Amino acid sequence: MNSIIYILIGIFDALAMLLIILKLYMLPVREFAGKMIMFTIFIASFSYMMRITLELPKLDLPFQYIFFILFLRFGIELKLHISSFIAGAGISAYAAIQMGIYHIFERMDVMHASIIQQNEGSLVYLLQLSSILITYLMCFIFSLFDLGFSFIVRPPHDFIIKENYLSKTNLAYLIGTMFSAITICMILVLLYRSEPTGLLILALVTFGISYFFSVRRERGDIRKAVEAYRSKHKNS
Repeated sequence: MNSIIYILIGIFDALAMLLIILKLYMLPVREFAGKMIMFTIFIASFSYMMRITLELPKLDLPFQYIFFILFLRFGIELKLHISSFIAGAGISAYAAIQMGIYHIFERMDVMHASIIQQNEGSLVYLLQLSSILITYLMCFIFSLFDLGFSFIVRPPHDFIIKENYLSKTNLAYLIGTMFSAITICMILVLLYRSEPTGLLILALVTFGISYFFSVRRERGDIRKAVEAYRSKHKNS
């Protein structure tokens, strides 16, 4: 029964992470629903195998990060550098939500730092379910009010066009990805030192960096659109 509960919650947990990644960047969800369900089942099963069966919990999160990138690349058909960037942004945002909720429970004297090292138990499930529900609510609000960044072209992307990864735009993606990768490694250190406050700060800083680059790209696209509009009417 514990195994079933763990995997079921893991499915909803992976779906919450995937939804916040896609909703943050206003990417389609419904047309990829089937792929998303299959992917979340795979992630939940993989997590159970790593954490419970093989007892290798430290490898779970890095592998999940890689799998999310691969799913966005081949399942949603986004370019690799974009997949890496938005996966890091979404996972950082979800980690910040989870640690924020943990601190609320801690203030209520419901949870303590040791809980973040545990894989199972009623308090672990309470933290996970609370994070999942809050994330679903946020994603619903994003959909309802058309919130999020719109600079990423709707998939599938054209993979034939060669990318200049040192361009100003792509360099921002690479910097964001680098910080996300560092965050994943640091999360493992802080997680096994039972440092929830450090985890929260790290997740917020990493998401803040991704948010900064996303705002810059969004404003850049708006500026280009305005300039193109003015040029068109000036020449007409």
